[in-house]
Amino acid sequence: MVRPLSAVRRALVAAPLAGLALAALAAAPAGADPAPAVPADVVAQVAAAVTASPATAGVPATDYAVTDVRTAAGDPGWAAAALTPTATGAATLDPATAVLQHVDGGWQVVELGTAQVGCDLVPAQLRADLALTC
Repeated sequence: MVRPLSAVRRALVAAPLAGLALAALAAAPAGADPAPAVPADVVAQVAAAVTASPATAGVPATDYAVTDVRTAAGDPGWAAAALTPTATGAATLDPATAVLQHVDGGWQVVELGTAQVGCDLVPAQLRADLALTC
């Protein structure tokens, strides 16, 4: 189920989220290969899909930035991106994660939220590829 970004408000305390992000970074094995660069056209397509999604319909696109777009090495038809509040959205939005699938020739948001995003939807190896915290 895709929750609207407008519903993703200050429900969680930022400190635990920051801790999860740091834990995810620390969990990467030493010497691990960095994720391959995502082509600029894919980054643009993912960003466009996020801003056009019904999940973000109630939120002005100027309130968040779509950043950290990544695709799964095991299946590049899966992607994830961070939604980072801008200065105009910082008072009302929490950082969020979007998971997308490439379907029928385009990217579609299949889940968006602040925690456990993609955990019940994305296969385990692809969750690791997308650096999803489950």
